Amino acid sequence: MVKKPFEFISSSSNILVPFLTIIIYSASCALISSRFLIKGVTYFFATNLWKILLLFLVCICIICLMYKKKKLSNKYSIEKLVVSDAILIFLPLALIVQYIITNQDTLSLNDSLFVFFFFIIFICVLVFIIPLSLRNIASTNNIMIFSLAFVFTILCMPLLSQEFLWYEKGDLIIQLIFFFSTLIIMLVIYNLNKNILYILSIVLFFTNSTTQIITYKKPNELISSRSENRLLLTVQREPEHTPNIYLLIYDAYVQNETMLSYGIDNSYQEEFLKEQGFILYPKTYSIGGHTISSMSTVFNVADDYYGNKRRGVSGDGIVQTILNNIGYKTYGVFASDYYFKGIGSSYDYSVPDKGSSGIELASVILIGEFRFDFRVNKLPHDQFVKLKRSVFNDVSKGQSFLYTHSDLPNHSQNSGTCQPDDINIYEDRLSKANLEMREDIQIVSENDPESVIIVASDHGPYLTKNCTNTSKVYDIFEISRTDIQDRYGTFLAIKWPTEDYIKYDDIIVLQDIFPSVFSYIYKDETILESRIDPIIPTSNTISGASVNDGIIEGGMNDGEKLYILGN
Repeated sequence: MVKKPFEFISSSSNILVPFLTIIIYSASCALISSRFLIKGVTYFFATNLWKILLLFLVCICIICLMYKKKKLSNKYSIEKLVVSDAILIFLPLALIVQYIITNQDTLSLNDSLFVFFFFIIFICVLVFIIPLSLRNIASTNNIMIFSLAFVFTILCMPLLSQEFLWYEKGDLIIQLIFFFSTLIIMLVIYNLNKNILYILSIVLFFTNSTTQIITYKKPNELISSRSENRLLLTVQREPEHTPNIYLLIYDAYVQNETMLSYGIDNSYQEEFLKEQGFILYPKTYSIGGHTISSMSTVFNVADDYYGNKRRGVSGDGIVQTILNNIGYKTYGVFASDYYFKGIGSSYDYSVPDKGSSGIELASVILIGEFRFDFRVNKLPHDQFVKLKRSVFNDVSKGQSFLYTHSDLPNHSQNSGTCQPDDINIYEDRLSKANLEMREDIQIVSENDPESVIIVASDHGPYLTKNCTNTSKVYDIFEISRTDIQDRYGTFLAIKWPTEDYIKYDDIIVLQDIFPSVFSYIYKDETILESRIDPIIPTSNTISGASVNDGIIEGGMNDGEKLYILGN
């Protein structure tokens, strides 16, 4: 039998209890986020929601007390959930399947199953079990629909954050409109004809899932053969000498020309490096604008990932293969498992251990935004630094290669909207990175004075324009030299143990590091011919602009040099 629209408000319990349930859900959500996750978009939404709804309930109670004759009835009929209501689970599950499919590059089958079944339990408890347990005090159906609207809103939060470029805090007005619109639509359809809501749930689930599967681009494991790599083909014998090699990466660190564009003068740090015997390469840039794309191509000495994009950075790159072949032990020391997520580590020794990508995805869904700085398996920075320096001692004892990647000074929050204090935050983290760098260098130089020490960064800090990829907001003619430096610019300084390095250090892009290093340890200048073309691929990162051999192609400074200062 079809109910009359809004028949559900025939009793006070049918109004108060569902709203009270959402208040409890919201308060619990905020508490869990603050204790076990981080205070992100969902936390602030849930915190505001329970306060607003509590105020609403207080007002309702006051009105009822003031107008006793018109108070709402407490009469209601006890309801039971019908088996067909289980179909409604497909509505929020459509979102979960979408998140799982779009994150397949970091999820194993077990991770995917974990996320899927975790949210099945999460949805069932909030949407079905709790409403059923309250059947003696209010309409079960009404509580179920209220709960479904709340759960759907929470699970939609990452998509809303992405659409409206939210970082940490969302727009409460938009969030409230979304929640109450969802609630009203569901209530009306369910009370008019629940079958319509069933059909909509099933259709959304299958159409959305099918679309995600069709549009998902699985990495091609057979893009090209590693055996054809020019560096691998060139290096087929024993080197002349085998110094220990340290690659110390400081995330999103750039050279001083770019720093000056932010109003930061970092020349004192560069002078310190020169005093320590480092050679600076102030005009280098990377062909990749993000950590994985940049560092994996560094380790492959190619613009090819040879399959999984994390293959190179995870320890299975061309460089590590060559080093293993000539007797080097490889070390990878990181602040989190981000660098080998979904593929595992191939270093002889690496930290931290691989964590659960499933737990991490479930966490960021509940946080309400895909935060770049949230990692489940992440070491506290002080612990990472302490561990890194303990490994320095091990590396100095044998024929070893160490790649360590510090998360300082780090880039902007990448939400798509610059925050007012982004540059100040970056400058503060830069000071900490500088101190860490100085201490790292002093320890390695004292323990291992005959080693090759490479101090570098992976990409820029993303502090200009919209603080992320520019293509959705800016046309190519709006892209400046600084915007390109800000995303693809790098820092590079190398301490060579002997003076003959000058024959072998012809470096233009970050990806030239290891052709230069191998040329040096083999005493063979022809190895430099294995360098890749110094071309930034046309991409959305800088609205289609590019750099070829240090010359900008496209944008405001088309045809000009990428760097205008320095030697």
